[in-house]
Amino acid sequence: MLYKDPVDHPTIEEITVYPLNRAELRMADAYVNDRSSVERSALEQAVRGRGTAYVARFRHTTEMSWRMPVLYSEALADGRMTIDHIDTVWRRLDRHPGVRTEIDDQIVRREERKAEREKRIAAIQDAESAGEPVPDWSGEEDYDDRWSGRPYNSYDDPSYPLPEPENGRCSHIDQSVEREIIDWLRTTPQRLSSVDGSRTVTPSPSVTVHKLRDIVDRAADAAVEELGRLREQSLEWEIEADHRRKDAAVKAREDAEKRAKRRAERAAKKKAREAELEAEAEAAEAAGETGLPF
Repeated sequence: MLYKDPVDHPTIEEITVYPLNRAELRMADAYVNDRSSVERSALEQAVRGRGTAYVARFRHTTEMSWRMPVLYSEALADGRMTIDHIDTVWRRLDRHPGVRTEIDDQIVRREERKAEREKRIAAIQDAESAGEPVPDWSGEEDYDDRWSGRPYNSYDDPSYPLPEPENGRCSHIDQSVEREIIDWLRTTPQRLSSVDGSRTVTPSPSVTVHKLRDIVDRAADAAVEELGRLREQSLEWEIEADHRRKDAAVKAREDAEKRAKRRAERAAKKKAREAELEAEAEAAEAAGETGLPF
């Protein structure tokens, strides 16, 4: 061994193992950065030569590099996580039933919004070609996209900065899982080692794939439950908002009726006063003709 590690050196892994882990992570990250076609071609050939399973892990790691950028930066700085760890995160999220259901629901809602938007664009074009007034949907919040200027399906927008995920994603779940993994990684102590073994310490628990699976599953369960609570709460808020709108409409109708009644009363009083003045004027005119006081 050419390199002799001093006793007080913090870790041998930092010299031997961590650079290899970081190199693989940087290779995966190269696909979402501005790299030349020559570099991309070289990486593709190198990855393809390692087999189909490695290609899949590499592809999933590339996707997670932009889905969980903070975790990816933390993994690069830490050095203990490999593409197997990142691939484990991708696979656990992809196979989680609650996450899968949430992603499928989002895809369905996005397709429905896209179809509705295309239908309304066609209606606007037909109205313009026929010279008729353009339909106005400004009162409908769900499908009124004039506030943002973006289409509903952001993945179809060429200016959208992120690529499309392989099997969909839920940003809320990704962020929740990312926070849990980062906390676990930061609280897990590093391994201390030396050549003679006098200062070698293996911390427990260590950063293992098996432990990572449990972290991802628990975080995904909590995120799905939180989404369910938020959805139920939003439904309750929507019901309360409907009640408030109905109450406001009833109050506005009652106020309008009261104002109309007051206007009618004032108009009746005014009419009665005018009739009274007219009668007095006629009486005065009649008294003037006869010369008698009225």
